[in-house]
Amino acid sequence: MVDDNAHLSLSNELGKSNATTAALYVHIPFCPSRCLSCDHLTIVEHDHKVMDRYLAHLHDELALMAGQSRLPLQINRIHIGGGSPNYLDDVQLARLMASIHGAFDVTADADISMEINPRRTSRSQLDLIQGLGVQHLHLEVRDVDANVQNELGRTQSYSLLEDVYSVARDMKFATVNMDLVFGLPGQTSKSIKNSVAMIAELAPDMLVCQQYTRRPQQFPHQAALDDDAMPSLAEKLAIFNAVAVGLESEGYEWIGLNAFVRPGHALSEAQANGTLRYSAFGYSENEVSQVLGAGLGAVSEVGDVVAQNFVDIDAWQIAIGQGRLATQVLIETSEFEVARRSVMRRLMCNSEVPISSVDQPDVLTLVESLESQGYTEQRDAFIYLTELGRMALPHFWSDSSPRFRWL
Repeated sequence: MVDDNAHLSLSNELGKSNATTAALYVHIPFCPSRCLSCDHLTIVEHDHKVMDRYLAHLHDELALMAGQSRLPLQINRIHIGGGSPNYLDDVQLARLMASIHGAFDVTADADISMEINPRRTSRSQLDLIQGLGVQHLHLEVRDVDANVQNELGRTQSYSLLEDVYSVARDMKFATVNMDLVFGLPGQTSKSIKNSVAMIAELAPDMLVCQQYTRRPQQFPHQAALDDDAMPSLAEKLAIFNAVAVGLESEGYEWIGLNAFVRPGHALSEAQANGTLRYSAFGYSENEVSQVLGAGLGAVSEVGDVVAQNFVDIDAWQIAIGQGRLATQVLIETSEFEVARRSVMRRLMCNSEVPISSVDQPDVLTLVESLESQGYTEQRDAFIYLTELGRMALPHFWSDSSPRFRWL
């Protein structure tokens, strides 16, 4: 819901939080071009002075966030997303990391990851990024099938991806991850099998699979996509099933609701131990105490408050210029919503929830609705996610657009 005082709610929550650690998400919206399926908060920009102004406001926003916290915060996880963060030049990338370290105490062993546009990177840039502390790369790919890429207006050859992976492996980045979107125009259950086989050759450490929904009302450029080329719901179910079966046959382990990792991955071990968690930051091996979101449209999750920054760059910059957090929207934080989010995330991560923890009548009604559809079942003292639920719920609880991904 839009709330004129949303920044006060987040400030108050930061001011009373006892957490001494936090994860930090930083959004860099700029991209050199926009593919037809893009559903991220993206700005096509070629003027580096505009990017410099953005980084200046980002520097101030990070300082504001640090100043609002009741206790000095240590940042133990950082993710830089976009857009295409690596569209920034070398000086700008260094400036960004300096702003983060200047505002917060970043732990020496902090996990730092960055989304990478493989069409915009090079060995020298990866060397700089690694020198700035980034250990985890996430390649924005969507699909490797040439016909699907043609529908999306992308030009990203498989050989280019092979080169990027080869360089990143040679440089010994801790992990090199990838997204795989299902439900794209021109995508079929047959084509995705070939894509899975090709991706397995690249051997990403982790694949996050999100479903795509064409939304020309929210993203006008998507109107250029051929509606007749969009898979039906039945076909999307078949596509995701082919992804899950194909990746597991290639040795990947299915973790959470929609991610696949190589054996021995920390998230796989967390799921086995029952400590896998999900937050606004994504999957993690254990509980994330709070998430701070900086930049255009970024999401923060502090206590029971889940808030999003302005998505209009002028409004975002004006708010920061006035010395206040640029938060515009509060995600519902009623007692029911907090309980619902907790139950859904527990099901997502570990496929089971103790019945005793579902004490809200409305949440119990929701769980019963899931059971009536065959998505969950009750055994002993637990609610379990069924195989049908695991296959079907990624179509309702995941989305390739961060704007529609909140739980």
